Amino acid sequence: MIISKNSKRNITLFAAAFLLCGILHILLYSVEFTLSFSQFFCGVLTLYWAVSVGKRVTDGKLRVIMLWIAACLLLHFCLQIMRYTFFYESITVGRYLWYAYYVPMIAEPLLCFFLAVHIYRPRTSPLPRAYMLLILAGIVLALGVLTNDLHFWAKSFPNGVMDGIGQEKNEWLYYIVTFFICGLYAMTYAVILKKDLRFARGRYRWLSLVPIMVSLVYFSLFSLNVGIRLFGARLWNLGEILAFCIIATLEACIHAGMIPANMGYESIFSAAFLPAVILDSKGAPVYRTAAADYPFSENEDTKVMSHAIRGGSVEWTVDMRQVHELNRQLEDANQQIEARNAYIAEENRIKQERAELETRNRMYDSITQIVKPQLERIDELLCSEEGSVEKLLPKLTVLSAYIKRRSNMELLSAAGTLTVVELVSALTESLDYIRLCGINTALSSIGTGSYPAAMVISAYERVEAIVEDSLDTLSALMVTVRSDKQRLIVRMMLRADDFTYNTGGDERVGAGFSSSVTITKDRQDMLIVLTFTEGGERK
Repeated sequence: MIISKNSKRNITLFAAAFLLCGILHILLYSVEFTLSFSQFFCGVLTLYWAVSVGKRVTDGKLRVIMLWIAACLLLHFCLQIMRYTFFYESITVGRYLWYAYYVPMIAEPLLCFFLAVHIYRPRTSPLPRAYMLLILAGIVLALGVLTNDLHFWAKSFPNGVMDGIGQEKNEWLYYIVTFFICGLYAMTYAVILKKDLRFARGRYRWLSLVPIMVSLVYFSLFSLNVGIRLFGARLWNLGEILAFCIIATLEACIHAGMIPANMGYESIFSAAFLPAVILDSKGAPVYRTAAADYPFSENEDTKVMSHAIRGGSVEWTVDMRQVHELNRQLEDANQQIEARNAYIAEENRIKQERAELETRNRMYDSITQIVKPQLERIDELLCSEEGSVEKLLPKLTVLSAYIKRRSNMELLSAAGTLTVVELVSALTESLDYIRLCGINTALSSIGTGSYPAAMVISAYERVEAIVEDSLDTLSALMVTVRSDKQRLIVRMMLRADDFTYNTGGDERVGAGFSSSVTITKDRQDMLIVLTFTEGGERK
């Protein structure tokens, strides 16, 4: 591990502030209004350190604990300043402020111990519940000291004057509190040293031993009433040494890497390959990378970027050649995609046209099969020697009309239903051509509606079959189409010599409807009633 220049500078400033605090304490010791200068000086340094902790430490849990430690140190200094500067004439207030010292004095080692325990501890690993007993014990001991005037278990005053100026006597609770505080600090340093030796690497792994050794030497001498004095006065008081040792230990943990912090970024930044510089508020370069050739020149292939940061800005260059190459590749890819899409669209169009053509061919083949008997009949008439084409033309037109109208119905049947209007229209056209054969015809219709396509087609086919069978002897034909809810009734009154209705056509009734036939014959006149009912079985 390598300590950066900024870190070395901070350590030097911290040591200088520690020495300056002792020197100013001696120089101002007998000067009026400066009795609490050392506490004020240490409080300012602690506040500055707390602000730097909030900026540097990246572990959220450790950062919060360190800020609480700083708050307890500040509270300790504020209580001392209040006692010796603002309320030095009030014995009662001064005594309670003295008792209040023990609140931060107990909280500080507790927080330091929990901080040491959380170093290198997984975030998902909770602390044992037994550790909570330490917090409970600290609260009980602090309350015991704060309520000393009720029981005098911590301090007693044999002379009867509760002033706390050296005539008090330490009682059993005081020794328990002292043992609790010293024991927690000892456990804190033990945990830190154990984790330092186990996890930390580099020549600075022993850095945390320095403040520990300083505190051990000072507190050992302090307990023997021996210390570093100048002109008869101590260089540092107990609270100042405690604050400096705590802050120094935590800083050593930060520099040793035990507490994660955003340190050493300037060396990482300087070694970066990306051309970049960090400028101060005046635009002067402070840090630059090894690849930075400042000032940067901007051109088509190089773009200079800038972003404001605290105290200045950062500038870097972006090589646009890769971006241009990627854009070119994207354009080529887009052109290829467009060409492929056009090819696929044309292929889909051809497939669609082929599918439509195949569907149309299948439909035409189906229609050809349906009207095959009529086509064969036309061929027979044209090849026969019964008469000239002019005489056969009326019969040919009747067959052709049926082929036309039946084909049209087949095309319209794709919707699933056909209307009575379509049936009447087909019958009208067929009867018009039958009339050319010298046959009297008439057609009437009652009602409208839609029926299954197979049902309407069957009705038209049945009428056509009767006409074709009787066409040679037919002299008169009257057709009535009646639409009655789910029934379609076709009444045919015809006059034909020697005509017998062939019921074989009934077998062509499709699914979804039923049909029935009623025949009434009176000499040459015949009444045929075709009844088609939607749904049901064929009758």
